[in-house]
Amino acid sequence: MKGAWRARVHGPDRTLGAGFLVAPDLVLTCAHVVLEETAPLVSFPQAGRGDLLGLRATVHMMGPWRAQDDLGDVAVLRLERAVDIGPAKLVTHASPQGGYVAHGFLRPGDHTGAPLELVLTTTDLFGEWQHVRAATAHAEIPDKGFSGAAVYDHETGDVIGMFTDKATSATRLTGRMLPVSSIRRHWEELDDVLDLPWLSQDERRELRRIVAAAGAGTDLRELVQRVFPGSGAHPDFRSVWDAIRHVAEELPGEDRLRRFLYELVKTLTPEPARNDLRRWIREHLDTAEILRAQSELAERLETLGRFDEARERCEEVLRRYEGSETAYGAEYLLLLHRFAMVLSRLGDYPQALDLTRRTMEYFREHGDERVLLRVATDRARVLHDAGELQAAVSLMDEALERWARAADPLDVLAARTVRMSARNKLGHFLETRKEAAKVVEEYRALGHELHPGCLDAMMVQATALIIFDYPSRDVPRMEAQAIELMEYVHRVRKDELGRDNPHTLAAAAMHGRTLVRAGRKNAGLAVLKEAAAGLEQRLGAAHPVLLEARHWYAQGLLEDNQLKKAAAVFSDVLDDRRRILGKEHIDALTTQCRLATATMLQGRLATFRAVPIAYDALTKALAGGYRHRLDLVGDGAMALLLSAVLSPVTQLYSLAQPRLHPPTWQDASDEDKSTRTDTMSRHDGFQTHDGRPYGHRSDVDHRPGRRGGSGRDHG
Repeated sequence: MKGAWRARVHGPDRTLGAGFLVAPDLVLTCAHVVLEETAPLVSFPQAGRGDLLGLRATVHMMGPWRAQDDLGDVAVLRLERAVDIGPAKLVTHASPQGGYVAHGFLRPGDHTGAPLELVLTTTDLFGEWQHVRAATAHAEIPDKGFSGAAVYDHETGDVIGMFTDKATSATRLTGRMLPVSSIRRHWEELDDVLDLPWLSQDERRELRRIVAAAGAGTDLRELVQRVFPGSGAHPDFRSVWDAIRHVAEELPGEDRLRRFLYELVKTLTPEPARNDLRRWIREHLDTAEILRAQSELAERLETLGRFDEARERCEEVLRRYEGSETAYGAEYLLLLHRFAMVLSRLGDYPQALDLTRRTMEYFREHGDERVLLRVATDRARVLHDAGELQAAVSLMDEALERWARAADPLDVLAARTVRMSARNKLGHFLETRKEAAKVVEEYRALGHELHPGCLDAMMVQATALIIFDYPSRDVPRMEAQAIELMEYVHRVRKDELGRDNPHTLAAAAMHGRTLVRAGRKNAGLAVLKEAAAGLEQRLGAAHPVLLEARHWYAQGLLEDNQLKKAAAVFSDVLDDRRRILGKEHIDALTTQCRLATATMLQGRLATFRAVPIAYDALTKALAGGYRHRLDLVGDGAMALLLSAVLSPVTQLYSLAQPRLHPPTWQDASDEDKSTRTDTMSRHDGFQTHDGRPYGHRSDVDHRPGRRGGSGRDHG
């Protein structure tokens, strides 16, 4: 029945006042109503049931009120048994308006009571009270029979407070009400039943019980001021819970409660309460919040490509909770791991390697197999990008053998993709082509052809297809398949993420690379130029992904016989790759071999300059374990051979018989005028090629990578 929670508080033979049910066995009323009654009784006349009349009760809580105008005129009665009627709905905020009602019991023999219509004139507090007045002088007026009655909205039934006393003057139709916010300060258990946005009732109840009998060991107001400097003045707090409630409801910031509890737990006494609070934080705040932050960061990182923003958010959270690794283990380490992957995306491989090493060590000891496979795959991806290819393969071999059984199939496919990409860079092209085709088909079988992991596998497959280590009759078919794959990946990422997303631009660069290697130089150069301009704008002038696009732009120039321009761009890219990735990185060695080739093919004295470049690259490649990279080792060896042996002989023969062997290269002084200003270099950025010829092709094309030559490069 509506309003059944309204109660009459009485003794054996007289009415004491009113009250209202706030929990199945708890009734709220005024302290002065039951102060002198040793055996109060409670009835619920609106329920219409005889078994809910005259219930025995005991005083569960008594506020500090003892005389008129004292604070804390609050009492709570515990019923002898819980009742099966719905309690009142209490709210902490009200609007100044009419339409409020209090249900009181004015006469000793009145068992049903009468309504008092009230108007809340203002929500301002006067002391701890709010003032109300009778809506009309021609009906019930404030009187002592309304003490303890709930003041509730007539339309909604929401209780905004408790009527406590009337005006002392008989000519005034006003009274005072304790709002719910004031009642809470005297009876903190009331928070257990309120509907508050900052925690669920169960979480709030557990937290309040932990700190109920605890002390802070420090001044709570000073503690709040220290944690939230500049947040303004704060009241004196009656208890630890009062301070927690104030922080949660009055201060800004999504993580305000966590920040305060982290500091509070350091001083909370006794030690059992401190330990219980640590456990509560870990179970109810850290896990949910940190994992949510991890998801948000991953979404920004993988979907939006907003790497700088992701890094700033990670740094802020990790700085705020520095030192929490011991107490909050897995949750903290997962966020740290995500930070490492953000750094990797930004090209900071040394720090990413160090952080993923820490997280890998932790989860080897504490993580389950599903988490371990994801963490291992991410670390292998960083190792791959940092050039530690064999370490990446070894880690993926271990992960797939030990942790793949219980893992999500998509996680297993991601791990296989990282492994085959590393194997591809080590020169195992045929193996990669076969494995990549299998992985792509398995993604499709799972219905995830558009999954980012499937697109990554397609890019690896295309990379392996353009390494021409198979019969020449298969070249056109392999070229067409690689172009088709990259056109698909580029189109999907552009449709899903937008034209200027870093992931889309990286796919565009790979598409341009594929076109160049397939002999479609003009189209490939145009795509690479546009992609690199976007990458430079989004990621900066020295990002590894941009350097890859610039490398392949130079390769297109080399394919187009624009030798000095190609050598200039290769030289700039090599300087940046050595500075960012290191001299022994596979990408740096690839660029160095290409620089040697572009330098050697210019002829004359440039031929001799190519010798140390090619020799150094070839030595480092063999020492680094890249003997299977026939495209790399072969190009380096051919450049060294042609530079050191064949080209000098040809040059001497040309000097001896100049008329029989006229120069085949454009005069250096003419070419130098436009080379640097027309080069996609780190100083000038992309420049549009003016289309002027850069000399004539020789009768025999010795450039590595042409059909019948030594093979193709893999970046």
